[in-house]
Amino acid sequence: MATCDVALVRQGGVNFAIVCVADHVINSTSSSEQMVRAWTYELGVPVALMGARQHNTYGRRDIVDWLSNVHPGRLPWRRATLS
Repeated sequence: MATCDVALVRQGGVNFAIVCVADHVINSTSSSEQMVRAWTYELGVPVALMGARQHNTYGRRDIVDWLSNVHPGRLPWRRATLS
């Protein structure tokens, strides 16, 4: 089980989630894909990943583009566990 900070967002009528992960996850395409699939299944919405320290992003282009214009401190973070 993985525990991460997750922000559930509704923007322009679209629900999606941002999941904060360790930076090394973002640097590995296979790890990133695996995390996106797992969290998408768990949360039931599209997911983009954000690195915890460097704030690099990975995921759907529209979500990543939106996230590039938002300061991470403005997102509604909560703790969630992947079952």
